[in-house]
Amino acid sequence: MQLTNEIKTSLNREYTFCSSAIAFYKKAIKEFEQKYRLTTQTFLKKFEGGELGDEADYFDWYAFANLLSQWQKTQSAIRSAVR
Repeated sequence: MQLTNEIKTSLNREYTFCSSAIAFYKKAIKEFEQKYRLTTQTFLKKFEGGELGDEADYFDWYAFANLLSQWQKTQSAIRSAVR
């Protein structure tokens, strides 16, 4: 598939938007990791295993981790399409 300049420009704009979202979620996740002294990987294991409480922070952290993953996948797909 050949991409027009307009499509490439739009995809590059979306790629930049993804980068901003990824930076936002990484920063927020880092703050949770520092606050609770857990890596996100360890947190997710414990949270999904029901080992943690029902604090609002935990639900935010869980959502942010999943959103980060989705944004990273989107960014990767855009990168592949533009190449």
